Amino acid sequence: MSDIEVKHHEPLVYRVYDLLNREHLGKTNGIVRSEFALQLGITERELRKITREINLSGELEKLVSTSHSCYMCETREECEKSIRTTYHSAVALFKKAKQMEKKVGLNGQVKIKLGKYYKDFYETFEEGEQ
Repeated sequence: MSDIEVKHHEPLVYRVYDLLNREHLGKTNGIVRSEFALQLGITERELRKITREINLSGELEKLVSTSHSCYMCETREECEKSIRTTYHSAVALFKKAKQMEKKVGLNGQVKIKLGKYYKDFYETFEEGEQ
């Protein structure tokens, strides 16, 4: 009896993953996102969704970097840089949301549910900015 292959993603996700791994492995082989989307016949928004899905996947092992160009990370350093870029973007969005709260007088009143409790977890990012 042979093993049954379980697919967790749409065929286009696997196609993009394979293409990146084959032709755009490593930063030096990166491709501009707009060109890559055009080559695939999809929009840049669709490409962003696909690369996000690849990076979130527990099945697909490699990471895709999308900063400056689109490529499959080849080295640990490329992976770490991609992860740092993602954290930097996330923190920047939290800071933006906090400023938006202040602008409309909701300072500290907006909470995000973490598990079964609501907490202003942004405090972690504010401590170093006093």
